[in-house]
Amino acid sequence: MKIRPMHSLIRVIAACTLVLTASSFRNERNPFPDTLALLEPPDGQVYHGACTMTYASTADPLAGYLGALNDPAIQPAVRGLFFSVPGERGPDNGFRGLKTFFHTADSVGFIPEISLFFMDTRGSTDSIIAVTDTYDWILDSIISLTKAYGGKSFLRIGGEFNGAGPGWNGGGYHPYYYVTMFRKIVDKYDAAGLRDSIAFNWCYEPDAANDFDSVDQRGPRWYPGDDYVDWFGLDVFNSEHFDQALPDSDRRGITKKGKSERFLAMARAKKKPVFMSETSAKGINISSDPQDGINDWNTWFAKFWEFIAVHPEIKGFSYINANWPIGAYPGWGDARIENSPYVTAKYQEEMRKPRYINLITGSGSGITNPEHLSGLCLLPGYPNPFRSATTLKWQSDRAGHTRIDLYNSLGLKVKTLVSEYKNPGNYELSFNQENLPAGTYFFRLSVGAEQKTGRLVITR
Repeated sequence: MKIRPMHSLIRVIAACTLVLTASSFRNERNPFPDTLALLEPPDGQVYHGACTMTYASTADPLAGYLGALNDPAIQPAVRGLFFSVPGERGPDNGFRGLKTFFHTADSVGFIPEISLFFMDTRGSTDSIIAVTDTYDWILDSIISLTKAYGGKSFLRIGGEFNGAGPGWNGGGYHPYYYVTMFRKIVDKYDAAGLRDSIAFNWCYEPDAANDFDSVDQRGPRWYPGDDYVDWFGLDVFNSEHFDQALPDSDRRGITKKGKSERFLAMARAKKKPVFMSETSAKGINISSDPQDGINDWNTWFAKFWEFIAVHPEIKGFSYINANWPIGAYPGWGDARIENSPYVTAKYQEEMRKPRYINLITGSGSGITNPEHLSGLCLLPGYPNPFRSATTLKWQSDRAGHTRIDLYNSLGLKVKTLVSEYKNPGNYELSFNQENLPAGTYFFRLSVGAEQKTGRLVITR
């Protein structure tokens, strides 16, 4: 795509879930057999993800998407964040955003995916990073924040690696230098002791050239090598990128759909899983008109889910729920699923299928009987974000003084919601926001010495 110039709440314990969840991967080195890549789920399982690049003006950029899902059992397991090195205005805002993003991941329980783009006001910086230490301090700072987070995450190095021309990855990366840069960054994470915590993603977009696997006397133009790449990435936007009814080639040569298929074939040959970090219904302009919603679903979404279903190597996607700015992205349109009741309902239905890994999967709230509890388990508030009221649910296997305190985004305590002795069991609390200002709030649940934290977003 063109680019313009506290602890996890849900753990894999019997108290919280009996099925696969995103937080299954929080504290285990690799929960799956050695034949699978880091964070790779078994065949037939696909991460449901969402990307924070939405252009929304709300306190939580994903508020529209999460609200449209309207079910705690189908919230995205992966969330994506973009970071530019050094960026057009320097990295300070990026550091603050990344720190907040990791904190939110720790509080909510999703798996973070960081997309590193390499650009400044003059163009791409991959060649500079490859052969100098000019921006090493930025990379080292990102690694330090990642290490402080302590959980597993995805890292997409370079976004889409071989797009060409102004505006695409800062003007287009440089073959061979990009490979050197990719390896350098992976080696840096390895030296910091993070090689077993970070799944490195090498990502292609089929509008780009058909040279992703090219090798000549200088070496590979783009592919860093099997030892450096954990996941392949494929970003798709137009239905011509993935519509299974389209040909792989025509009289002009290989088609965009054909390039997608050839890239996926390379992933299969190398036994690498595929994560689609950026997907969005380009050019659809989703609206509230009922017939338009049906057409939009059939034109883009139904074909997208079919693409995933027939390619078992695809094991994750992140949707960008954006109203694309016309000045920067002419013709991209409004891809927000909440615009159409029909698209929303069909999207919810799709995410409830067993193949998708959500933040919480399974039926009901996930709360079990007290005799099966192990420790303290806190579920996300639902609904969240919310306008007037939300419900908090938790369970504990011990008796003790139970307290829930609410804090604003500055860390100042707003009020105490609960402060009383409680026996082991399942509990829920309805919280009315009582005219609190819109914004992000954090709450801390403590039972004796054990604590859990969560996040709430109040909208208007």
